[in-house]
Amino acid sequence: MSDQLAQIVRVTGTLSAQELDLGIRQATSRNLSLWDVLVEERRVSEEALAQALAARLNLLTVRIESLDIQPAALKAVSGTLARKHICLPISVDGRRMVLAMANPLDEQAKRDVQFASNRRVEPVVACRSDILIGIEKYYPPPQQPLSDGAPVSVAEPGAETWDVDGGYSSEHTDRAPAVQLCHLIVMNAMKANASDIHIEPGPQEFRVRFRIDGVLQDHCALPRWMHASLVSRIKILAKLDIAQQRLPQDGRIRAKNGERAIDLRISTLPTHLGEKVVMRLLGSAAVPTLDALGLSAGETQLIDEALSQPQGLILVTGPTGAGKSTTLYSMLARRHTSEVNIVTIEDPIEYQVSDISQVQVDVKAGLTFAGALRSILRQDPDVILVGEIRDLETAEIAFRAAHTGHLVLTTLHTNGSLSAVERLLDLGVRPLLVTAATNLIIAQRLARRICRNCREPYVPPAKALRRLGLDGHSQEFHHGKGCGQCGNTGYAGRLGIFEILRMTPALRACINRQASETKLRSAALAAGTRLLLADAICKVREGLTTVEEVLRVIRIDHSDEIGPRQAGASLRRSR
Repeated sequence: MSDQLAQIVRVTGTLSAQELDLGIRQATSRNLSLWDVLVEERRVSEEALAQALAARLNLLTVRIESLDIQPAALKAVSGTLARKHICLPISVDGRRMVLAMANPLDEQAKRDVQFASNRRVEPVVACRSDILIGIEKYYPPPQQPLSDGAPVSVAEPGAETWDVDGGYSSEHTDRAPAVQLCHLIVMNAMKANASDIHIEPGPQEFRVRFRIDGVLQDHCALPRWMHASLVSRIKILAKLDIAQQRLPQDGRIRAKNGERAIDLRISTLPTHLGEKVVMRLLGSAAVPTLDALGLSAGETQLIDEALSQPQGLILVTGPTGAGKSTTLYSMLARRHTSEVNIVTIEDPIEYQVSDISQVQVDVKAGLTFAGALRSILRQDPDVILVGEIRDLETAEIAFRAAHTGHLVLTTLHTNGSLSAVERLLDLGVRPLLVTAATNLIIAQRLARRICRNCREPYVPPAKALRRLGLDGHSQEFHHGKGCGQCGNTGYAGRLGIFEILRMTPALRACINRQASETKLRSAALAAGTRLLLADAICKVREGLTTVEEVLRVIRIDHSDEIGPRQAGASLRRSR
């Protein structure tokens, strides 16, 4: 069968000769069929594969959602057999059965269906995802999970008993396919270590995308008839109003896959095509060590020195999604011992850690950052983590706590370490309080790592090199060409890009007299601070990330541009 499929793919030009040969090698090494590899690795779209098979075998292609499925046909083939071979009976006429198949070359499937139904099978071709959705629509859900992984269980936050169906009740039994689909989407997102799930309605279908390593990736596209019931299922689990479709809503779901538990933060948004749903997966990964973040030995030493202080404030800055919370929790892990009382106040709690006290902000109940922080100071803390400084009241309490015997870790939404100083002064924090309490200010970004499996030398675009001041340098650059292990993206995992600002006497003097950012920059550079862009160039030179990725995650202003001399210095330091 694989030889026949390979010939069809080769003749129809669905794949290049090199891609097809790679698929054949992978199928042989993994003991799978070529069809499974092509679909699993997404080397060819389901639609293109279906059209190629139909054209070569002179078969019809069908869309399951537009067909009128005969009940007699469904009775003739069991749901177990349909799931086993990924096929769906369409109609029967005497001793003849029309059978929708994703892989019409599967002779074993035809024989099994023919034996079970006692009818001659006439195959038509349909997309694999369409058939799977049709199976869930027309057959009762199986007793066992549809995936080979552990079933996803859901329950409201704080529930003592886990319930597979959560708020699902018998009055919603017509939504069983949506129940299975919802669980499978969450399970697949957890397996892929996705940070977000996007469910986005369209005119003909709706698509599901996962944010993996900071970049949205298509997961699947599904018929529109599934969208409303899927959104309703999510709302039921999140305790939202399923009848309210004109206003945004926010909620939470607790889910677990085996022993792994996470919280899902749910946000719905009405659009002209239907409700868009975004699910943020919180606590879906283990806290990395400080050494695994991408810090140099010198930067790790600076942070260790600041963490070893009995008091002071460490501020981590960067845009949303830059990994600030991960860095803070990596620092907490460095101080986490039985002798240290650690308390956090967050919105939301992104990592659940045993043996430390974590407080969730609840503005509706009157529990704000500032109010919780006041209470925390009466709990005899040694280390305090404040999820974010949002206003002057929270900032002043945090800085005073850092000045009076506590180690405070917190974040601020700014682009760089120097702009964090300016932001604090704009909030109204007194310069003397900033300089007296602050130990370190860390600005960071997250860049995707080059996949080690498909890493190879390449020549970046000349324009990109000019923007980074790297044109004219003779170093070798690398990127990932794309493979099955990285989903053909060329990247696998992420690493941090850092800018660490120490409070030197010269810098304190500049802040106290509220000097301009240019003078602050000069004082920082004189103290040995390596700016974000310089650190990024070092990581490009080390072959950890690409030029294009640096330009994606770092905004380069005129004042930040690195000329040939500075770029050369960064490259020499990285060697």
